[in-house]
Amino acid sequence: MAKKALDELLSDMSDVSLEEVEVLTSPLRTIKDGVKFIPTLKCGDEQLSGILLDRTKLKDFLQKVHHS
Repeated sequence: MAKKALDELLSDMSDVSLEEVEVLTSPLRTIKDGVKFIPTLKCGDEQLSGILLDRTKLKDFLQKVHHS
């Protein structure tokens, strides 16, 4: 659910790129990045994570980090 909403939101932000990291094959990277929940979005020091990331939470996070 979050992936579909995220893809839709990012289609309007052509200057933003998404990097997906597979936690099973890159466990050291996830630890280094401070990922404790799946899914997690990270931009700089900002993180958004949770079991249910709805479209509104994703949009608010993207707007916050995109304009900072």
